[in-house]
Amino acid sequence: MKTNIIHNLLYLLLVFFLIGCSNTKNLDVSKPTAKLIYEKAITSANNKQFEDANEAFESILLDYPYSIWATKSKVMMAWVYYESNKYDSAINMADNFVKTHPENELVPYALYLKAMSYYERIFDVERDTKMTLKAKEAFENLINRFPNSEYSRDSKLKIELARSNLAGKEMAIGRFYQKQNHFSAAIKRYQRVITEFETTDQTPEALLRLTECYLSLGTKNEAIRTASVLKYNFPVSIWTGKIPMDLLNEL
Repeated sequence: MKTNIIHNLLYLLLVFFLIGCSNTKNLDVSKPTAKLIYEKAITSANNKQFEDANEAFESILLDYPYSIWATKSKVMMAWVYYESNKYDSAINMADNFVKTHPENELVPYALYLKAMSYYERIFDVERDTKMTLKAKEAFENLINRFPNSEYSRDSKLKIELARSNLAGKEMAIGRFYQKQNHFSAAIKRYQRVITEFETTDQTPEALLRLTECYLSLGTKNEAIRTASVLKYNFPVSIWTGKIPMDLLNEL
């Protein structure tokens, strides 16, 4: 009797095992892997099918939340949002990734996408410097955290471009004040360009305009000193060539 019972139990266990294996096999056949979905999403994104791409990435997050492909998908969703000009969504996705995966190797790329999402919206710095400042700060954060990353060099170049834009804003305001004969206000703007944005391409003009303002105020010694700095540091600049001839003879 006991032998029959044991035999029956073993038979049932074998049947359940075979059924389980069969179900697993069927699942494997019918359900694509996370890697396959990820690769298809990348292909969709490269073909500008951005909605399809992010739907695929979202399915990975839902069905394979603890896989490496889910982690990669979060960054790639930020990239897809960036490519489709949905910059705020790209920033939010990048921020979320950095917060939840602070030690991941893709963090520098996420920070770069965030910075670029600000940088791409720099249109007219003379009217609005907000995006320029945010881009500059985001690139600086990337360099400070990952100075040797593959994105550092490009970030440094874009920081200089952002600084040049900010200097250009100061120059525009300075020129406005100068035309209105508000020379003291103009001088403050030009001096700021020279002290805070010295390495930008706005510096030579700032020195010339400063020279002009000093001449207008009758402070010739200051004009000579400023013109001398311009001539010494930027001897071939077009702005050096615009120094008044009578002042140039005294340098």
